[in-house]
Amino acid sequence: MGRNEELEEIIRELFYQNTEGEYWDFKEFPYFYEGQDKAEINKKKNDLLHDIICMANNLSNNEAYLIMGVSDKPVEIIGVEKYLGRWTQENYLDFIQSKKWAGDYIPALELRTITNYGGTELDILVIHKSSKVPFYIKEKYKSVQPNQIYIRKGAKNTSINKQAEIQDIEKLWEFRFGLIPYPKERVFNYIKDTDSWIKMKSSYEGMSWYYDKFPEYTIEFYDDPENEDLKTPPFALMHTNARSSWHILKVKYHQTILLEFSAHYIDEARGIAVHPKSAFLNLFDRYPKSKYINSYYYYFEDSPEINLMWLLKSLNSHEDDAWSKHLSMIPIFENMQQKETIEKMVNVNTEKYRGCVFEKKKECYVGYNNNLSDEDQEYARIDMATTLMIKAVLEKYKFEHHYQ
Repeated sequence: MGRNEELEEIIRELFYQNTEGEYWDFKEFPYFYEGQDKAEINKKKNDLLHDIICMANNLSNNEAYLIMGVSDKPVEIIGVEKYLGRWTQENYLDFIQSKKWAGDYIPALELRTITNYGGTELDILVIHKSSKVPFYIKEKYKSVQPNQIYIRKGAKNTSINKQAEIQDIEKLWEFRFGLIPYPKERVFNYIKDTDSWIKMKSSYEGMSWYYDKFPEYTIEFYDDPENEDLKTPPFALMHTNARSSWHILKVKYHQTILLEFSAHYIDEARGIAVHPKSAFLNLFDRYPKSKYINSYYYYFEDSPEINLMWLLKSLNSHEDDAWSKHLSMIPIFENMQQKETIEKMVNVNTEKYRGCVFEKKKECYVGYNNNLSDEDQEYARIDMATTLMIKAVLEKYKFEHHYQ
């Protein structure tokens, strides 16, 4: 998905909230365009600076969006394409950089224009997330006061003639000093930084790494002491080489375990898969009335499981084949709402989707080096078929909704 497509998806989700929020604000008109008189331009410059400071200092510390071309009461797309001479990104950057900022820390801005299927244009002023909050100016600009901290809290900006409450200002300084997010929240970002992990240990028992920027964060990957008693999961058996092994994957802060998962070498040792989550449907009767199963495997997009697999792939210089094969079999939901939607679709039309499971079983092939009887291989294909059915239903759903 391209950058504009990603932004379009974000703005679409915010629009469907049907309200403004802590890191987005709707503006019916662009700030500047041809035909404005001097008094209006001066007022808009005042409003713009105040809005940028508030949005940069949002208490969620999220990337923030000033969305031009959407009215707020009611929330409705108006568009900005009819306004000529709108400010460009260069105009916005010149304006913001001409002010005197405390510590010379300036909010990072980016102007993006997106177009919907009807040709309606929206201008989005993106205020990028920063650890340099709180932002504030050192010299007064019109009504915007110097050394005064404005914030965005809920869906409201601090009034231009007031300062934010002390507890909210303290929270922004905690972002600046790295006190928040807390260790478990921070590690979600660190595991995406694939270039900053350094190997500490590698032996037949396992491997470990530390995070170069903050060495108190470590990752351990080692044999599960009970692995000889555990069956190989069906998704590992579907690889060309079915040989696999169980491991334990831990992410630690000092000696505190922040994340812990089961993991597996797949395709012998050509890749590492973090064990997926599992959920249940209402498709089949329980064994022995039916040999087919109601459970299936899944991941969520941008989850620790997905990001850790990508990190381990990078750290071990694994090829794409095992990784790609694994993710081609496991459904990856955007969020819980999408997962519940797919499950509801399946559970209300059980006859149709039972037939899909039977068809998907025909696509399941157990790899060599499996050490399974014919009967156990058949059970492995049955175990995997429901997951493959959900994967197919989800991919069709995503395709159809992408083009709606």
